[in-house]
Amino acid sequence: MTVYAKFGKNVYLPKDAEFYFIYNGSHQRHIVIAEPTEDNVLQSSIPGHGLQETVMVSVCLCSEGYSPVTMGSGSVTYVDNMACRLARLLVTQAHRLTAASHQTLLTPFALTVGALPALDEELVLALTHLELPLGWTVLGNSSLEVSLHRESLLHLAVRWGLAKLSQFLLCLPGGVQALALPNEEGATPLDLALRGGHSKLVEDITNFQGRRSPGFSRVQLSEDAALRYVHSSETLTLTLHHTAEHLLEADIKLFRKYFWDRAFLMKALEEQEARPEERLDMPSSAAEAEEEIKDLVSGRSSPEEEDVKCAKSVVVQLREHEDQDSLDLALSVCIVLKFF
Repeated sequence: MTVYAKFGKNVYLPKDAEFYFIYNGSHQRHIVIAEPTEDNVLQSSIPGHGLQETVMVSVCLCSEGYSPVTMGSGSVTYVDNMACRLARLLVTQAHRLTAASHQTLLTPFALTVGALPALDEELVLALTHLELPLGWTVLGNSSLEVSLHRESLLHLAVRWGLAKLSQFLLCLPGGVQALALPNEEGATPLDLALRGGHSKLVEDITNFQGRRSPGFSRVQLSEDAALRYVHSSETLTLTLHHTAEHLLEADIKLFRKYFWDRAFLMKALEEQEARPEERLDMPSSAAEAEEEIKDLVSGRSSPEEEDVKCAKSVVVQLREHEDQDSLDLALSVCIVLKFF
């Protein structure tokens, strides 16, 4: 899931400057660092997005002592796909599952259980980018206490034979408790795996050593701002929910607080891992910065303030073989979009 911006040889990219991809949607703004590669090319991972819509993507240059400079812009269209719709349904129905849900939930999608393995990885990606409700667990309620005889999402994933989804659910709040939970038929997830002949699932459940990180961390900075950190790629994304435009310069400054101070970022992530069901308080070492961060998050701007001086215009377009009206980026992006 990579986006590239390629500039002409006559465009100078200062080596001491910072570059960002800014994704502006109707209700969300995402900020991601853009890494220089070679031949005047910048790249970054494409963030997940909560709506099906066209999003403006800008490349911003930041130099010490200067306001951000927009060097070029284009757009990407996020389109809902099967995995995204099914993932949202799983989250909303987690508290009302029955032994028949593994069949009834597929009816609206005209899917069969046999077709689901092809969606295993995409479902994990979709769930990774969903914003789970406060207090949500794999058991489907705000309490992690195990109730008697309930079908959980882990039971459902095992019935479907989805190893990656099952592993992912084990990492989420309530996943460990779901392992020992018998459903209304008295079967645990391991019982269902054995009955279904899912040897990989049997092995994973039998060898499970306790709750692990799902591969990403999310830190809620305020009601309107959140950080998402993907451990494998070390990708950090700042997402801001807004009904009125925030100051771009303030948003970038907030992102930089975490991106360049890794000790500060790691402390925030560790505290969130320790209390996954609670809103994260700012790290104690950054108490003096909390009010400043609140000010940055609540900052607003007028169109005139956002109209920063633009560098030489860069034409942004899709490569010929990727030129299509709508790209299936959705919450689980499956293609690589390149700007040239």
